[in-house]
Amino acid sequence: MADNKSLNLVDLQPGVRVRMAGGALAEIVENPQDGFWLIVRYLDHPAEPALVDAGEQQVFATDVEAIEP
Repeated sequence: MADNKSLNLVDLQPGVRVRMAGGALAEIVENPQDGFWLIVRYLDHPAEPALVDAGEQQVFATDVEAIEP
């Protein structure tokens, strides 16, 4: 797993799974390639389970901690 300091978030493609701050697991739906935002859908969210069924969410790229295999 690479940490956020070495990730090039601009190049992440839809379908890539990422580990978010707080332990949530999300899948990228869209990447506007601005280096700031990602559109994801949560696959698992320990702190806010309702977000798993909430559809697409916009997240700040610095909240991405790692790319999941």
